[in-house]
Amino acid sequence: MKTVTLDNIAWRQIIDGLTLRAEQYEVTVEYYKTGKPDLEILEVSDVEEAQSIADNYRHIISRIRSQIS
Repeated sequence: MKTVTLDNIAWRQIIDGLTLRAEQYEVTVEYYKTGKPDLEILEVSDVEEAQSIADNYRHIISRIRSQIS
């Protein structure tokens, strides 16, 4: 495991970026479920892939938050 040392502002910016990306995949999931694009849809093969990626981003965010708290 690697250790990354950043100040709190940098960590917040990383979390913001990861959150935006997770939200984009969640929008893509909704598109696959409803057929109605609300925002930009990301390229994935199916709803399961989009959900898996969104879940992975949320997991990373959770791990970062737990380690910097």
